[in-house]
Amino acid sequence: MEDALRRELGTAVLRPTGYLGGGCISQGQSYDTDRGRVYVKSNSKAEARRMFEGEMASLEAILKTQTIKVPKPIKVIDLPGGNTLFVMEHLEMRGLNRHSAKLGTQLADLHLHNQQLGEKLKKEESTVGKGQGQMEVQFVDQFGFHTVTCCGYLPQVNDWQNDWVTFFAKQRIQPQMDMIEKNSGDREARELWAQLQLKIPSLFCDVEIVPALLHGDLWGGNVAEDDSGPIIFDPASFYGHSELVMIFQCKCTSSCRQQLKQGMEKGMNSSLLKAGCWWTLKEKLLQFYKARKMFEGEMASLEAIQKTNIVRVPQPIKIIDLPGGGAMFVMEYLKMKHLNKYSSKLGEQIADLHLYNQKLGEKLRKEGNTIGKGAGHSESQYVDKFGFHTATCCGYIPQVNEWQSDWPSFFIRHRLQAQLDLIEKDYGDREARELWSQLKLKIPEMFCDVEIVPALLHGDLWAGNVAEDDSGPIIFDPASFYGHSEFELAIAGMFGGFSSSFFSAYHSKIPKAPGFEKRNKLYQLFNYINHWNHFGTGYRGSTLNVMRKLLK
Repeated sequence: MEDALRRELGTAVLRPTGYLGGGCISQGQSYDTDRGRVYVKSNSKAEARRMFEGEMASLEAILKTQTIKVPKPIKVIDLPGGNTLFVMEHLEMRGLNRHSAKLGTQLADLHLHNQQLGEKLKKEESTVGKGQGQMEVQFVDQFGFHTVTCCGYLPQVNDWQNDWVTFFAKQRIQPQMDMIEKNSGDREARELWAQLQLKIPSLFCDVEIVPALLHGDLWGGNVAEDDSGPIIFDPASFYGHSELVMIFQCKCTSSCRQQLKQGMEKGMNSSLLKAGCWWTLKEKLLQFYKARKMFEGEMASLEAIQKTNIVRVPQPIKIIDLPGGGAMFVMEYLKMKHLNKYSSKLGEQIADLHLYNQKLGEKLRKEGNTIGKGAGHSESQYVDKFGFHTATCCGYIPQVNEWQSDWPSFFIRHRLQAQLDLIEKDYGDREARELWSQLKLKIPEMFCDVEIVPALLHGDLWAGNVAEDDSGPIIFDPASFYGHSEFELAIAGMFGGFSSSFFSAYHSKIPKAPGFEKRNKLYQLFNYINHWNHFGTGYRGSTLNVMRKLLK
């Protein structure tokens, strides 16, 4: 790949910087070149070129407005063998923190840019429509975009429409409903949509909507900052209604708030507060029957981590069953911001969390006690097996945590095999089945001569589940169990969001053991399969590629 990349970029120097990133869809790496540092995204899916071309067009459109900083796109490259690369400017980014207000102002300016351009042209007595005029940035009087973009891995048609309601119903909701119909044939969804689509126009009565250039996928993982100000990236742009960006701020419906209030009035002593459009008492609402089980696992995980007194987590309070199904999990509100200056401290604290059970065992042995799982009188007891006292959920998939005496048996049976059983049930993927039949025989040899003491894990330590406040790091949304400490680092390193200082601080306390890199790939495999089960076949290629590499 690097030879082809060097040739396409026309650079004599192409040196990996060691910075790895990426997200749920593509993987990324930075390189130093003759012309500066670049960031290269790679994807092996058949539709990768179309996805990257849409992203490149989106970045170019935002860049032209000069309202908000984005990485400068450079080139989309097809590689022999089917892989596609997207090369762009490398920006030294960190989590959005002190420039949040400025980001809000700049996004508003981005959304107003086309409207203000139209007003300026009217004042100049010009009549300019889409595609007319001599300016580089032209007024757009329709809804859509000049090319297909992808939100996640799903392509979005952006054919121009004269009114927003037609565009939104026809090219956003209807295509998604068509996929639901194709994949699950959900009758209730079909019937509700048949009624709802007739009512949508009434929601826009007396609302004047001027096409606004949108980022198109503006969630917390696609914004950042550097010393100069905010940065947005990974766009799926089109000209639409500016209010669409606000969907990522809706945390709580009125019915959820009412149920929360009623639950607290039945005996809880906390107060319910509101700050802007965010609720200061965090609640989670899931309208499906397994919600209580999932929340019980999360509550048990928070309680286990909290007992160690090592790393801060929200204090769990109560699980409330909702009338008509579903449940609510109430916990302490913490005023969190993106992990930034406490990355190194978090690395140390995660290492201490992983060492806690081992040190407890050493202490008990020194005192002449032989303690096994469940024995002893201290609140925190030494655990000599792998598992957890209750089921937990990684995403919405329940994980069995039955105790096992050795780690390879636990990991194969309760993590990989359980996920691959779901793949078999939903997809019947023959290649995955065949690769797994070979790989599971080789897994035990990856743990030869490695002593593994059960470590209490967070269980889903990606960047979206860590934060900080003024006092230090915070972790949340755990799916805990006692396992191999190396398991925790796989997802932390897969999708970016953790600085090198986090890993350096961690490994200063728990050095890499021989064979670490291969085992890290094995643990990444679990996360790729889990994403395949959650988000579909976009993760099939990554899953099979990792399995093939592990078999070499």
